[in-house]
Amino acid sequence: MRSDLNAMLAPDSSSAQFIYIQMMQIGDYRLYSLDVEDFALDGGAMFGVVPKVMWEKFAPADHLNRITLKARVLLISGKGRHILVDTGMGTAWPDKLRSIYALSDCRLQAELKAVGLEIASITDVIYTHLHFDHVGGAFRQGADKLEPLFPDARHYVQRENYLSALKPNPKERVSYSSAFIEAFGRLSRLELVDGPRELFSGIELFSSNGHTKGQQLVRVRGAEGSLVHTADLIPSSAHLPSSWVMGYDIEPLTVIEEKTALLHQLVEERAMLFFGHDPSHQAATLRRDDKGVVVVDKFIDL
Repeated sequence: MRSDLNAMLAPDSSSAQFIYIQMMQIGDYRLYSLDVEDFALDGGAMFGVVPKVMWEKFAPADHLNRITLKARVLLISGKGRHILVDTGMGTAWPDKLRSIYALSDCRLQAELKAVGLEIASITDVIYTHLHFDHVGGAFRQGADKLEPLFPDARHYVQRENYLSALKPNPKERVSYSSAFIEAFGRLSRLELVDGPRELFSGIELFSSNGHTKGQQLVRVRGAEGSLVHTADLIPSSAHLPSSWVMGYDIEPLTVIEEKTALLHQLVEERAMLFFGHDPSHQAATLRRDDKGVVVVDKFIDL
C-alpha cells in the first residue's frame, strides 16, 4: 500500500491519529517497515530511573518484569539497491537465551518475500550499532561457526562502534555478543565509516554517542520530506520524553541532549521518526505544544 507522505506529514488534529502504512516513497526510494521478530527485555533496564508506575502504562510487564519489543528493520529500496537498516536478533541463539529473551521465530525471509525480495536481493546492510539485537540477524549457525546471511552485501558500521564492540566496557559487555562480533569481523565486504556521511544520494548517516559510542542514525531525504531511523536513541514511542532514557545507555545526560536536539530538528523539518523497537508503532510525526514535543500521527503495522 503506497501512502502520500505530504498528507501524512500534515498535522490536522490535536490528538494522535493512527494511520496504517506498509510502504512509502521518499525521493528515489521505497521504504518498508519489516516486522522481523518479537523479543522481551527487562522493563527497568529499558526505562532506567523512570518509576515502573509510570512506564508500565505504556509498556506492560510480564511476571518476570519483561516488556515486549519488536526487532523492526527498515528496508530502503531504489536505484538498484536493497538496503537493510539493522537485522534484528536472528536465529543463532541457544534455547536458554531464546527463553530468557522470549525470542520469537525470525520472520525476515517472509517479510522480504511479501515485498517481492529474498535474502540474496539485499545489496547493503547499515548497522546503527552492534548490540546483539541489531547485528544478530546478519548471521546463521553453520556446522562449526556463524556464517553470514548476506555474504555478497556491503556492511556499514561506524569505526568507533566496531572498536567499542571489540573491547566493550563492563556496562556493555553483555550487549556486545563476542560470537557475533567475531563473525562480523570476518565479513568480506565490511566498511568502517568515520563520522557523518552521505552513504548514497538521499541517504545520510550521522552520529549519536549517548547510548553507545559510535551509534549511527539514518536519514532518508527527498522532495517529499524525510524519515529518520533513530535506533536506540529513541527506541520506541514511549521513549519520546527527553528524560526517559534507558538503563543500557552509557551516557544518560548525553542521550537527553541528543534526543532534545533531534526532536527539535524533526519538529522543525516536519520529518518522520522511525522506531526500531516499538511493539505497535512503526513511526510517528511530531509537533510542539506547551507540554513539549508530542505525537501528531502514529503509524501502525498492517
